[in-house]
Amino acid sequence: MADLDVARFVRSARTNLRRRMARSPIAFVLSGGGSQGSFEVGVLRYLYDDLGLRPAILVGSSVGAIIAAKLAEGDDEETGRRAIDELEAIWRGLESNRDMWLTEPWLDKLRAQATWASSLRGRAGEHGTAGSQARVVMRMLGEIVRNPPETDGTVEALRAAMRAKSLLNMEPVRGIVEEKLSPELMQQSGLTLRVGAVSLESGELRYIDQHGRLYARDGTELGVDPVSVHDAVLASASIPVVFPPKFMGGEHYVDGGVREILPLALAFNGLGAGHIFAVVASAPGVDAWGDASDRGLFDIARRVSADIGPDETLRKEIDPPRGWGRRVTVIVPEVDVHDALTIDPELIAASIDYGYMRAADVLLDLDDDQRALSVEIARTRMRLRAARGPIPGLLQPDAADADRDPYAEARELARLEELVAARRAAGAPLPPGGCGIDDA
Repeated sequence: MADLDVARFVRSARTNLRRRMARSPIAFVLSGGGSQGSFEVGVLRYLYDDLGLRPAILVGSSVGAIIAAKLAEGDDEETGRRAIDELEAIWRGLESNRDMWLTEPWLDKLRAQATWASSLRGRAGEHGTAGSQARVVMRMLGEIVRNPPETDGTVEALRAAMRAKSLLNMEPVRGIVEEKLSPELMQQSGLTLRVGAVSLESGELRYIDQHGRLYARDGTELGVDPVSVHDAVLASASIPVVFPPKFMGGEHYVDGGVREILPLALAFNGLGAGHIFAVVASAPGVDAWGDASDRGLFDIARRVSADIGPDETLRKEIDPPRGWGRRVTVIVPEVDVHDALTIDPELIAASIDYGYMRAADVLLDLDDDQRALSVEIARTRMRLRAARGPIPGLLQPDAADADRDPYAEARELARLEELVAARRAAGAPLPPGGCGIDDA
């Protein structure tokens, strides 16, 4: 498609979509995905700013609950306060992993032991997809159980691990939720909010609204005492094993994604949405294994329960057997710019920008060339960040600066400028700031 044709197509598609969405209430449904909520922020920025859409209904699980709750505060026309601006400011204000999570003392002790630290260095290359850093840690715990080391204090640390409730604590997340989310504004905005969490005691998926009222999975109000909205959001974000359960209303709750990664069914069946925009934080799929003949019980259990099972759940939620029909538009990334436990300002910015472009590609039905450009811009920014130095993570807390190609950064920057210029020339939407490239 010629550049002029792309620009004309974008204008026409944008106008038609705005006209169609003006007819009925809109719902935004947001999946879990840890820090990969950055992609969702970019998608939402496009929906708000380029298309001018505003939701009447917001449903989220895990990090999607945090995002949904913030947007449920609504906007203030008198002061000019906009929830989308404050939401993006939260993500762009994150500077390091410690802004999202802190390791529990037992894990700190394990990471300090020689045997464990050596194993971590050997496994550092295994992470890269959503949540896999935590899964690698769990697999290594299983290996230590089978073959416990005899020296260096690892066994003592492992005994503490067996009594622990999580790998990490979520004090930084709690601080963000309590400081940045206002239940009072949510209750005054007139918007409908639902966040999902799963009770460990009953095993049931429950939803909580902006008033703290609890609902069953089918949307029926339970008629129990309301809970704190802050507690509900934290419960929804309590990824099992990674973070500890949240106690509220007499039960312990964990991430709603345990049962429903993308909480689309409630919005589709029970909240009166005319059209639903469902945003998935991470790309479906699992990393391929090599020969599994030497894999043990712990490896197989982890593979099925933490990799294959959740991926199958997400696939069915995105595309159920009978489909969602024209009422639902699902926006899914084709590439994960960073994993679910990584906070790195450059990668978060790249992920937000990719979400913006991916939303335009999907919602305006842009051609394959523009979709490929979006992905390649994201991948180039990932390589550019890698060229600038190591990215500390759960498995690489004190990553050393390895030998690097001295020309890699300049090469990737030139490539990025070329790609952004191509998308701009075509007239396809670009995020504010042009993917970090100076417009001049």
